[in-house]
Order: sequence, then C-alpha cells, then structure tokens
Amino acid sequence: MEMESAGPSASRTKLDAPDIHEEAVATAEATDLEPATPERRSQAPPAGAEENGGEELLDHISRLPDHILGEIISFLPLTEGARTQVLAPRWRHLWRAAPLNLDFRLLPAANSRLQARCALVDAILAAHQGSGRRLCLPARHLECRADAVDAWLRSDALGNLQDLEFYFYGAKHCAPDLVLKKLAPPPASIFRCSSTLRAATISNCYLVDGTVQTLRFPHLRKLALVNVRISEVSLQNIISEACPRLECLLLSTISRIRFLRINSPTLRSIGIRSSLQELVIEDAPLLERLLYLEVYMKMQILVISAPKLETLGCIPGNYKNFKIVFGSTVIRGLRIDSLITVVRTVKILAIHMSCFDQDVVINLMRCFPCLEKLYAKEVILH
Repeated sequence: MEMESAGPSASRTKLDAPDIHEEAVATAEATDLEPATPERRSQAPPAGAEENGGEELLDHISRLPDHILGEIISFLPLTEGARTQVLAPRWRHLWRAAPLNLDFRLLPAANSRLQARCALVDAILAAHQGSGRRLCLPARHLECRADAVDAWLRSDALGNLQDLEFYFYGAKHCAPDLVLKKLAPPPASIFRCSSTLRAATISNCYLVDGTVQTLRFPHLRKLALVNVRISEVSLQNIISEACPRLECLLLSTISRIRFLRINSPTLRSIGIRSSLQELVIEDAPLLERLLYLEVYMKMQILVISAPKLETLGCIPGNYKNFKIVFGSTVIRGLRIDSLITVVRTVKILAIHMSCFDQDVVINLMRCFPCLEKLYAKEVILH
C-alpha cells in the first residue's frame, strides 16, 4: 500500500472530442491512393501541394473537409481559433462557421474593462455563423448583466450548445445562508439548449421549483451546482429523472438541503461541499468516487449499494458527528464503532487529521483490507 501526504486538489475533465477519425479515414479511402507513376507525377502535382519558389509544400491538413477542420478549430482557445483565419485563403471562413468556443476569461487582455469585454462578446456572437460548442461566463453576470446574458444565450451562434459554465469565485470559507439569501432566478434562456448540453456548471442563482420540474437534460453527463439555492425536491428530480445519463455530480455551497438520496444507474463520481446533513447512496451500481470536500462540516453518509466504489474521502477525523455507514459497519470520524463486514472495493482513501495518529490510521485500515493508497493531511482547526 502506498501512503502519501497530499493537499487538496481539483481536476477538470474535458469532454471527449467527437470521433472524427472515422470520417478522416473515409476521406482517405475515397482518395486515389494508387502509387503515382513518373508519367502521372509529371501531369499534375499531388493534391494539397503548392509551389513556392520551385518547392512543393504538402498540406495534408487542408485536404480535410470543412466540417472536420471546424471541429478541430472549435477545441482551440478563442484567440487561437480566430487566428486560423490568417493561415491561408482556404482557412479564412472556417472559424466563423466552426462550433463556437467562447470563454470570457480568454478574451484579449487589451479589453480588460468589463464594458469593452461585453461589447467584444456581442461582436463575436453577431459575426459568428456556426453553432455553439462552449460558453463560459462569470456567474456574477447572471445578476449584474442579466439582460446581456439573456441576449447572448438567445443568439443563433449559441445554438446546440454542449458545454455551459457560469463560474463562481467565492470566499474560501463562507456561511452558505449568508451567501445564498440574495440570489435571484437566472434568465429563462439559460436552459434554452438543455436538450444538447453535455456539461453544465450553474452558479450564483436561485433555481425555482416550477422551472426545474420542467427541465430535461437527455445528454448531460457532468453537472456542477455551485452557490445555488434549490429545494430538496428539485435537486432530487434533477438527479433521478431529468438527467438520465448523468455521470459526474458536484454540489458546492448548496444551502437548505438537509437530505439527499441517490438512486442513479449512471453516476460514477459525486463531490459534496455543502451543509448537507445526510446522504444516502441507495442504489448506484457504477459509482466509483465519493468525495467529501468540506473539512469543517458534519454529515452522515449511508452507503447501501455501491459495488464499484473505489475512492473515498476526505473523512474528517475531528468531528464525531461525521459518520459513514457501510451496511452494518459504522465509522464515526476516523474511529470504527462497529466492524461487521469489511469494505473490499475501496482502494483509495483520504483522511483529515488535526494531529497524525498512527494507531488510529492502522485501526481504520482494518475496515478497508484492499486499500492501495492512503492520503492523510493534517488540518489546523479554527
């Protein structure tokens, strides 16, 4: 078993690129690949070749169809994608027609003023002729520039949006009730592309029951709710019914949610940083990661059925009211209250301790006999 000391870390997983390999292969197969004879070489230069000062420059990328080049461009950062227009006449129109990848944080630094950056967003959306792939905006715009956000989301350039992110920068440790009490509902257009979204981060808003109950996200795989006010009924509806393909769920600073029950045949990862009091994993056949991201909160976790759970953490060792139950086995803080059956699926475990205690760690490992990695971090309580 490997034992490491690790600090908190965060990872972001990008969406898998559409499979363009098969299309590229089909294009290649449709091309005459017969070896050229000297006579054929003298009659015409190879496809994609240009002569410059007597030298032949082979450009195989430009031989790809426009829609494949557009897909490639859409995965580039905004400014780099726009710069492809100057590569050659062949590329001049591609960026405007490619799926749009618009990240507010990557706008040119020269337009640092908010008004100038918003005007630039207006200009990009007005000029773009393709559909949308990704939109990333500050969450505060939902309140301070709600009309502009509504207009952007209704733009034709953001049709068929796949990735929507309203990112939030908040205090490291804040009282959720104080942060959430002033939140307002987002513009109705925020869910205009719910049928095409594959990843969504919704922050700094109040999700009203009437709106949530009507939502359906048939292709959504990753959902993060950060600094959001939502009822238990609506949150339960999103997880159990509205997102039939949901794989990754993050709940951060979600106030007024005391109880959550997970029944999902698709969820693989759950992250919690909230004042949630009780979490019940009733039936999650594919769940691999259960991450408790808040050291200073108390919660009870009941795992009834999660046969593939491999990663668990971080368990706070200084809160006796933090309890995690696997069947008849009860762990309170870092101490085992009852050990009836061991948990053989867990291979990676993370714990928090105010003072490292080797005996406590060794005793805890009795519950996880197949453990391969243990991350332990000393935390100074305030």
